[in-house]
Amino acid sequence: MKLSTLMKRGLAVGLVGAMAVGLVACGDKKDDANQSSANSDKAAASDVTLKFQQWWGVELPEGYLEDICAQFKEDTGITVELLSAPWANTKEQIVSGAANKTVADIVSVDGAWLSEFTDMGILTDLTAAGVDANLATDTWKVGDTSYVVPVLNFAYPMYVNMDILEEAGVKEIPKTWSEMIEACKKIKAAGKSAFALNLGTENPNGIQNVYMGTGWASGMALKDDSGAYKVEGSEDLVSLAEFFKTLNDNGCLYPGANTLEEAAMTSNFAAGNCAFTLASAATMGTFKDVNFQATTVPVKDGYEGKSGICYASWAVGISENCENKEAAAKFVNYLLGGKDGKDGSVSAGLAQTQSAFPNSTVAQPDYSSAPQQFQDFYELYKENYVINEFIGLPNATDVMTNMTNDVVKYLDGSLDADAMLKNWQGYLDEATK
Repeated sequence: MKLSTLMKRGLAVGLVGAMAVGLVACGDKKDDANQSSANSDKAAASDVTLKFQQWWGVELPEGYLEDICAQFKEDTGITVELLSAPWANTKEQIVSGAANKTVADIVSVDGAWLSEFTDMGILTDLTAAGVDANLATDTWKVGDTSYVVPVLNFAYPMYVNMDILEEAGVKEIPKTWSEMIEACKKIKAAGKSAFALNLGTENPNGIQNVYMGTGWASGMALKDDSGAYKVEGSEDLVSLAEFFKTLNDNGCLYPGANTLEEAAMTSNFAAGNCAFTLASAATMGTFKDVNFQATTVPVKDGYEGKSGICYASWAVGISENCENKEAAAKFVNYLLGGKDGKDGSVSAGLAQTQSAFPNSTVAQPDYSSAPQQFQDFYELYKENYVINEFIGLPNATDVMTNMTNDVVKYLDGSLDADAMLKNWQGYLDEATK
C-alpha cells in the first residue's frame, strides 16, 4: 500500500526531529565526556605543586604574580608556589638549591647566568619537557638545545631630553654619529651634560647596554657568521671605540663615567641632568618631569640597515631536578600563550604592567594607557631587531668587567683601540674554550 504525500511528509518531519534530539543528546554526552575528562585531569593535577624561584614577584605590583598562579591553578589544578627574592639574590639561591638538590622546579634566568646554569646541569631541555616553541619569538640555546625562554623583553632605547636640545640650539634628534658628536659639542658649549655612559663595575652592564648597544644599532657584532666571538682586528669595533673617544675628548660624556652605575645614570636623566642616555624602556615611567623622546640609537655614518636594539629579559627555565616537567611546561606555556595557548593574555598583561615587550607570538598588549613615547618606541622596536651577544657567554659578568676596565683605559689614553680589542679577544677566548 502506498503512503500519501502528507503521511510521507509527516514521517520525514518525525524522523528529522528524532535525529535532531538524538544528535543533541550525543552532543551533550560528548560535551559531558570532555568536561568529565578535563575535570579528571584537573583532579589528578591537584596533587602537583611546582616551586617557582624568581625575582619577578618583588618587582611586580603586590599580588600580581600570585593572581596569575591562582588562575593557573583554577584552570589546571596545578599549584605554583612562589619563591621570590630580589634579582641580586636569585642566582645565589638557585645555585645553592642546585648544590643540595632542592632547586625549584621552574627558575627565572638572567642572560648572564645561562651558560653557568647549563654547565652545572641545573636546566633541562625545554622541548623535551613539553614547552611549545611556537609560542615564543625566541628561545635561549646552548648548542642546539633550548634551555630558557624569555617571557618579557626589556629593550633599551636612547632617551633624549628635548629641553636641553632646544637650549643648546640642536634642532633635531641626531640620527648619525657625526650628528651626535656635533649635537654633544653644542650641548657642552651651552653648559649642559651631553651623553651618559655608565662604566662602573659594581654591575658592569654599561659595556652591554650603552657601549655595545650603540654598536649593535649600526649592525656591529662581537661574533662572526659562525657564531664564534671574533673582535680582534675588527674595524667596526675600532670605529665604535673612536666614536666614544671623540665624545670623551670633547668633554661630552657625563662626569664620573668611570664609576657611574646604571641606577645613578637613570636617576640623573630623570632629574634633567643630561641630554642623552640609553636605559630600559621600563624606566620610562620615572621620567615624569622631563620633556623627553625615546628612539633608536644614532648609527654610524653610511649605515642603512635595521638597528639592533639591546635587550634584557625576564626568562624562565625548567630545572633538571623537577619531578613534574610536563606540569612545569604547562605553566611556561601558560605564561606565553594563556589558558588555551592562543590569547597570550598573561604575557600581554605582564608586558603592559612592566613596560616591556612580550616574547610571545600570540600576545597582543594594549599600550594605549602607556606614555606616548613608549607607544612610539614600540613601533620602532617592531621595525628593528633585538640583540644581546652577552647572553649565554660563560662568566659573562667577569668578561664584561674586564672589557669595561679596558674601555676606561682606552678613553684616558693609556690603551689603544687595537690593544683593547686584543685583550677582549683573550677574555672571550678564555671564557668560551
